[in-house]
Amino acid sequence: MKIIHWSLLLSFTLLVLSGCSQDSSKVGWKKVDSGTEAHLYGIHFGDDKHGWTVGTNDTILSTTDGGKTWAEAEIEKVTDTSTENNYTHVNFTSPQHGWLASIGKVSYTGSGGNSWSVQYQERTVGKKPSGILDLYFVTKTEGWAVGGLGTILHTQNGGGKWEKINTFSDIHLWGVFFVDTDHGWIVGQEGEILHTEDGGKQWIRQDSRVEQPLFAVHFVDRMNGWIVGTDGLILHTADGGETWNPYKNLLKQSLRDVEFRTEKDGWAVGEEGMILHTIDGGITWNLYPSPTTHNLQDIYFTKKSGWIVGEKGTILKMK
Repeated sequence: MKIIHWSLLLSFTLLVLSGCSQDSSKVGWKKVDSGTEAHLYGIHFGDDKHGWTVGTNDTILSTTDGGKTWAEAEIEKVTDTSTENNYTHVNFTSPQHGWLASIGKVSYTGSGGNSWSVQYQERTVGKKPSGILDLYFVTKTEGWAVGGLGTILHTQNGGGKWEKINTFSDIHLWGVFFVDTDHGWIVGQEGEILHTEDGGKQWIRQDSRVEQPLFAVHFVDRMNGWIVGTDGLILHTADGGETWNPYKNLLKQSLRDVEFRTEKDGWAVGEEGMILHTIDGGITWNLYPSPTTHNLQDIYFTKKSGWIVGEKGTILKMK
């Protein structure tokens, strides 16, 4: 009965609030000039002032003033530019140390983006390398990367060595998130959810109860987590993934990312400029006013602000 109640309440809320959110007067999102038309897939900040966003056509943008202005990196300073790179994600653990994901590669900077070097490159013979689709660092030195054909990479020394983890999954993996060094989740195609409780030594499948692509996962603690996917799908667990409850809203646009600022305050973004917001821990999700109709790909929060990026150089800042 509880599952049915939450699902109906969510659908009713989104239907009634199809134009705006009840809490839209509290915060808003505004466009920021990115200076590019490239599709932006990932954004991350090393602190409140230093941030990076990446995307297609070798695009790496950075800011040193908290996002007021963005400048494009000088591509000749990025190692291995013989072919055009589509960067899929970026993660920084400090203003100096960061990683980029792209097709078959993970690149690293220890100089705040002044120069980059390839730390990991997939070795393939006669076939195109799989894409690295998400990066997540649990600590300043321990990180995870996931991607196509079941790719899972792990480093414990800041990328000095990336170990490829052998799993029973051979489908595209889209998102990875850890709440601590032991407990993590990976999501992907066909409703795939993988979970570890021992720092990745073993991965077990959790039943998502769906068969559609899952793009992103976020947990606020070991028990409470959310996943988003195609056709407006939102999944929630309150028991660490033992059970996942689908809350499928009436809006069919795919959702590409989800993040919670607190255990109650959460956001999800997706196609056609969709922004969803919850202030009650995901019991209800409100359609939030958006300044764009471009597809949105990634959302990130610093202590002082929030950021969303998407296609055609879209950068949105919380105001």
